[in-house]
Amino acid sequence: MHGTVALINADDALVAVETEHGEYTVMGVMEEDALAVGDILVGDLERLDYQVLDNSTRGTQVSVYVEDTELGLEQARSKLDMA
Repeated sequence: MHGTVALINADDALVAVETEHGEYTVMGVMEEDALAVGDILVGDLERLDYQVLDNSTRGTQVSVYVEDTELGLEQARSKLDMA
């Protein structure tokens, strides 16, 4: 599955990724500055837990902790304290 980084809360190291299904996955990012809005991530974006995803935009891998899945945009904004 692939998705696009849509929202970033750099202060809390959280991002929301819009999946190919039009839903949002919220994840914590382990490395600082590892992602930017628009980056394409590839991996299991619907499995809650620690994982390593491919960032096809940068040609790198990123360690994340998937916290919530199958969210609407407003739910994702709320999870990132961006409401």
